[in-house]
Amino acid sequence: MKASLPEGFSLVVLNDTCEVDGGAARIAVEDARQMAARGHRVIFLSACGTPPEDGGGITWLSLGQRNILQEPRRWLAMSRGLWNFQAASALKRVLRGLPSGATVVHLHSWSKALSGSVLPAARACGVPVVVTLHDYFAVCPNGGLYDYPTQQACRLEPMSRRCVQRQCDSRTYAHKLWRVLRQWIWRYAAGLPARFRLAVAVSAFSQHKLSPWLHIPTVRLVENLPEAQRQPFVVEGERRFGAVYAGRVAAEKGVELYLQACRLAGTQGQVWGDGPVLAELKARWSEAVFSGWLKTAEMQQRLRQALVLVVPSLWYETYGMVVTEAAAAGVAVIVADHGAAADLVEDGVTGLLFRAGDAADLAEKMRYLSENRAVAIKMGQAAYERFWADYGLRREQRMAALTAVYVESLDRSE
Repeated sequence: MKASLPEGFSLVVLNDTCEVDGGAARIAVEDARQMAARGHRVIFLSACGTPPEDGGGITWLSLGQRNILQEPRRWLAMSRGLWNFQAASALKRVLRGLPSGATVVHLHSWSKALSGSVLPAARACGVPVVVTLHDYFAVCPNGGLYDYPTQQACRLEPMSRRCVQRQCDSRTYAHKLWRVLRQWIWRYAAGLPARFRLAVAVSAFSQHKLSPWLHIPTVRLVENLPEAQRQPFVVEGERRFGAVYAGRVAAEKGVELYLQACRLAGTQGQVWGDGPVLAELKARWSEAVFSGWLKTAEMQQRLRQALVLVVPSLWYETYGMVVTEAAAAGVAVIVADHGAAADLVEDGVTGLLFRAGDAADLAEKMRYLSENRAVAIKMGQAAYERFWADYGLRREQRMAALTAVYVESLDRSE
C-alpha cells in the first residue's frame, strides 16, 4: 500500500448541495476545505446550492438544480430522483480532466438530488469511489430505518417482501413504492451498495447497524468531528435559553416529542432549525418559538447561551453531531437512549439519557435540570473540558485517517 497520497492528487467531493443544510453537508464542506488547505486539488461538485463566496482554494461546481422535495415540477423531481443524468455527465466531464491513478471521488449524500447515477459515472472513468455513510440510504428506501406512521425505529430487513409491503413512508404508500423503485434502480443499475469497495462509517453504532445488509469489502470508522473555535465557558448568569432543540425539523428527529415534553414541563419550546415539518409544527404549537435555519456561527453563539440541548431523535442517529457541538459550547445535553448520539453522552456526567419516545420521561429530565441549574452547568463544563482537552490532536488524527482511506482506495484500484 502507498505510504502517502501521490503527487498531483485530486479529490472530487460529491454532495447533494454545496450549502451547509445539515450534518452531512457540513462534514463534506469542512473536509474539502481541510484537504485543500493541505495543498491538494479539490473539486466540489453538487446538484444544488450556491457556492460560497470564500472558495478556500476549492473549485466549486453546482448544477443549479433543486432538490427533489423543492422541485415544483413533480415529474422532473421523480425522474431526476431515480437517475440524475445531468449529474452523471457533469462528473464524467470533471474526471476526464484529472490524472489517472491519482484521483479519488468522495461521495457524501446523494438521495436528495445527485441520485445513484454518479457511481457508475465514476466507475466508467476508472476512478475509485469512497462513500461516507451519513445515513441509511445505502440500504433503506426511506434512508432512516424508521417507520413514520408508528414513529418507531424499523426492524424489518430493507427491501425484503415485508419491507416493500409495509407503509412506512412519511407521505403515502404510493410514495413508498416510488422509493422502492428508486432503491431497486440504485441497487441494480448503479450497483449501490454492492459496488462500493471502501466506505466510511461515522460511528461504531451505525457501522454495526448497517453491517447485515451492506456487504462492502471494507468499512473504515472515521467519526465526525466538526470544526470549532474555542470560546470562554459561559457562566450560569448568561444562559438566557432553557432546554432547546437545534437541528433539522423532521418527524424522525422527534421535534414534536420535544414540544410535548416542554408543555408537560411547563417551559417554552425553542426550535432552531428548518425542515419538512416546520410549517406543520408552527401551526400546531403556537406557544413555541421557531427561529428557522441558523447559520453555523449564529447557531454556535446561541448554543453557548443555552442551559440544555435536547436531542429527542426517534430514529437511530448515525452520529449526532449536535451533541459534539453542544460539548464544544459547554452545554449539557438530554439525549434519547438509542442510536449513536447516546454513545456520546456519559449519563449523569456530561448530560442525561431519557427513554426514547417517552415525552413524560423527557419532561422529567428537563424539569430536573431547569430546577437544578448548577447541576446542568456542571455537566456542560465537564463536556466542555473533555471536548477541548485534545481537540486539536483529534482533528489531526481524523484527517490522517481520512487521508489513509484515500490512499487505500487508490491502492485497491491498481
